[in-house]
Amino acid sequence: MGKVPDSPSGDTTGAWKLSRGQYYSEGWLACGNHKGVVGVTFTTSHCNKYEPPQRCNFNLRGHRSPVILVCWNEPYQKLATCDSQGIIFVWIKHEGRWSIELINDRNAQVTDFAWSHDGRMALICYCDGFVLVGSVAGHRYWSTMLNLDGTLISCGVWDPGDDKVVFGKTDGQLIVMSSCYVCLIVCR
Repeated sequence: MGKVPDSPSGDTTGAWKLSRGQYYSEGWLACGNHKGVVGVTFTTSHCNKYEPPQRCNFNLRGHRSPVILVCWNEPYQKLATCDSQGIIFVWIKHEGRWSIELINDRNAQVTDFAWSHDGRMALICYCDGFVLVGSVAGHRYWSTMLNLDGTLISCGVWDPGDDKVVFGKTDGQLIVMSSCYVCLIVCR
């Protein structure tokens, strides 16, 4: 995954100019399976330059139903995993082991999960229209039940400044809200 520069380059258009050096050359990959196991592996493009970690592959166990979503929080080096029953685990690597740091069980299926770009906030979307914004430490900032008029929320994303969230509905509509729980616009 690429890094986002702290500020645009010095040109007058305000556009970012990315170079190869601005991308990660190593990191962790994760994938969940239908048995509830999350596989995590370390990857690098610098195979001959230094020693990799002592252990590069982990099988994270805890889910009791198929894992449907995994989402990295790169700034805080955490991993969120969601299963088909709506249980969310937040994992953290500490002293060479992956441990569950937080469990969230609302008893409704998660349709999307997104960390803010700076990693400080999490956005969780549920199939029944409930949405939640919380902190990386697990504190709830706000939550609400959106009126979906018979549709579902299919995705939720943060804007580049992490001050707005955009929800996509299965009927093609978009809902834009501030990160402080103010509905700004509904696009039909």
